[in-house]
Amino acid sequence: MNENIKVSIIMPVWKEAKYIERSIESVISQTFSSWELIIIDDGLYDKAKDRVKSFIQKDKRIIFFKNESNLGLQKTLNKGLREAKGEYIARIDDDDEWIDKNKLKKQIEFLDQNKDYGLVGVSGIIVVDDNHDELFRYSLPETDNKIRDKILYKNCFVHSSVLFRLDLVKNLGMYEESDDTMHIEDYALWLKIGLKSKFCNVSGFGIQYMLSSNSISSVNKKKQFKKNIKLIKKYNKKYPNYLISVFLNAIKLYFLILLNLIPAVVKNKVIKIYKEL
Repeated sequence: MNENIKVSIIMPVWKEAKYIERSIESVISQTFSSWELIIIDDGLYDKAKDRVKSFIQKDKRIIFFKNESNLGLQKTLNKGLREAKGEYIARIDDDDEWIDKNKLKKQIEFLDQNKDYGLVGVSGIIVVDDNHDELFRYSLPETDNKIRDKILYKNCFVHSSVLFRLDLVKNLGMYEESDDTMHIEDYALWLKIGLKSKFCNVSGFGIQYMLSSNSISSVNKKKQFKKNIKLIKKYNKKYPNYLISVFLNAIKLYFLILLNLIPAVVKNKVIKIYKEL
């Protein structure tokens, strides 16, 4: 660990990274300043690389790595963990923003004061479209007990919102790199963390994330739900509400098919309700 770096923030990037300036600015705007931002190029276009370089030249806390070949998200995240010098790890994607300037400060203070907690997110989430217009907002459970009650049928953490202990995650084997956890590698890690430590989401709206029309396709979403069901079966008897979780995840699979048949305005309202279940 580097004494001058408390938090290592990992940002994997590839292709256009159209909104990366906003994401980086939201990190720089944090009131807590003892951080490093590790940007890992897993296949950036040249124009996007130029935009990243302008930040690196202005702020020495921003570090840039380039993968020799496309590794995919899981291996790229683990590369970031191996390069990290901080005690804690934060995550942000290149199209998400931290909208609370005290986000890191609140989370660091919480983990510093609560050694039995290993993972902390934020409870308030704002979802926007490609034009950064708000679609809806929702809240996640905050306390360890409430998170555990829901964790098998719902991922209670947005990946770009979390802060976790680096040593703990390294001891747990870091992110899984198997095909079984592709697109749910964060959820798989949270379930492992919860067997060794407590969970928390600090209150307040701390992150804005993009629900892009060009994000993971519905085909991959279907695969993702099937992987979710397979994953939670591994945690039978380790978390509450296992049977209802299997049932609800199966329902989600059919719900997704119907969701693609309804108008966008109605769809966003339905997604909001689903997020808050």
